This record gives sequence, C-alpha cells and structure tokens, in this order.
Amino acid sequence: MLPAPIREAKPSMPRADHDWFRRFFDADYVAALRDEKPRRQSRVEVDFLVRALDLPAGARILDVPCGFGRHAGLLARRGFHVVGVDLSPAMIREARRLWTVGPRLRFRRLDMRRMTFRGEFDAVVNLYTSFGYFTPAQNRAVLRRMARALRPGGRLLVDHRDPAFDATLPRRLWYRVGPRRFVLEDRRFDRRTRVTHSTRLTLTAGQRWVVQRSLRLQEFTLPQWRRMLREAGLRFLRAYSGYDGRSYRGTSTRRLIVLAERPRRRRAVRRRATRRGATPGRQGAAAPPRGAGRRRASAS
Repeated sequence: MLPAPIREAKPSMPRADHDWFRRFFDADYVAALRDEKPRRQSRVEVDFLVRALDLPAGARILDVPCGFGRHAGLLARRGFHVVGVDLSPAMIREARRLWTVGPRLRFRRLDMRRMTFRGEFDAVVNLYTSFGYFTPAQNRAVLRRMARALRPGGRLLVDHRDPAFDATLPRRLWYRVGPRRFVLEDRRFDRRTRVTHSTRLTLTAGQRWVVQRSLRLQEFTLPQWRRMLREAGLRFLRAYSGYDGRSYRGTSTRRLIVLAERPRRRRAVRRRATRRGATPGRQGAAAPPRGAGRRRASAS
C-alpha cells in the first residue's frame, strides 16, 4: 500500500484555491527553484532582458515578483537600479541572503495587487509565469499597476506560458528538477478558459516525505495580451517565443513573452489631435505640448 501523500496524486485530488500562492512559494520551493535555475541560465535570461528593454545606463527597473532576486541581482551588477518586490517571505529572505542590498538594489515584501508606484521606473519585468494568479478583474488591475509604475517611454516585459503549447501536454508528467528532485505533476488545462490547475508531488533524494503543492494559473493568447495591454494604456511592441529572442509565430513554443511600452505624452497628444481632424495653423487645433516648440527648434 502506498503512503498517504502519494495516494493524493489520484485524479480526485483537490484543486488549488484562489489563495494558493500564499503557501506555494515556501522555503522548499525556493530550494527547488535554485536547483532548477542555475546562475548561468539566469545570466542568459538577463542578457535577453537588456537587449529587449534597450535601456540607458543606470535605468530604474522594477522586478515584480522578484523571487529570490536571480534577475534583479544580476541587473544591479550591470549598473541598473533595481527594486524587487515579492509576497513570499521565503523568497525575500533568500534574496537578501544572496545579494548585497544597497543603492542599486532593494527588496521589498509586497503584494503586486497593492503596488502604488507611479512613473518611477524605466522598465517593469514580470518573469517566469508570474502573472494570472488572481481573478480576471484582479489580473487586469495588476497589469494597470505595472503600467502606472512606468515613466512615459518605459517598457514592460512579461514572460508567460504559451497556451497553445500547454494544450498539447499530457495530463500526467514526470520530470527532474535539478540533481536531487523529481516531480510528478497532475495538470489539467481547460482549453476553453485557458486555466491550468496543477498539483505537484516533489520527491527529493535522501528525504522520506513527499511535498505536495497546488496552483491555479490563467494563461493568455497573443490577441488577449494585445487587448489587455491596450486597456492598461500600453502600446504592444513585440512578442518572443523564448529568451533566445526569436519572434513569436503563433505556434506552440512553451513561452510567450510580450514587450510593451507606455506611450510618451507628446505622441499621445499628437494622436488625439489627428483623430479630431486638427492640423497646424487651423482654428481649433490642439495646442502642442509644453516645450515642444523649443525641442523642435533645438533639433533643427
């Protein structure tokens, strides 16, 4: 007879509740993630971030949620000023243990639904499938909060899963995480709603117990991302299929990474003037933004 924790892997296992993320990211998960994501892989991912975001030296970056700081710490070492926020106490503790906190790097324990940043950052990054944890309304609100954190011209990059790929996965998966851990996953992907319910049993070499975790995750197609970004006041720029920088082609590719930009105010004013039919010199034309004339003169 199998031990009780393994029997829970049967199809009748409970689904994750709406607050699953408060318990999921504990110290055991932190240890597993460190094995799964070695420093060399994080460096490759940061190389991609720097290229895609195209930021000036010393730019300010918000990493939300930041996990144990594997991206935030490396970005700070490259001269950027980074703020990492995460709800998990275990993640924040590990981040502060691994990285030297100072003027270029800070970590805060904070729920992404409660962020109040406004126009403070040149870039916001949301990595490793860290979106879609909440209700549809809360997910949209989180995206708006990330957009508000950006300065005009700032960029948002979200790394998520590709629902077209997840629709092809078998329900039961065995895979290895690092040198010592094996995971049995019962994964239920709803093709209509694109919601994943997953329960994972993690077996670690040398341990006599099994760790069970459950999650509930909303995934999005590229048209859905475009619409949500537009509703959050952002302009879609590009989609990638992975950290190698390949463009997303609408096929199943595991990852769907979207890049968007908060429009600059001057451009937004010009677009509004064009929609109203206003042209320079005509009565009723929209006034140019303050200082625009001086900028044009200096550029000529």
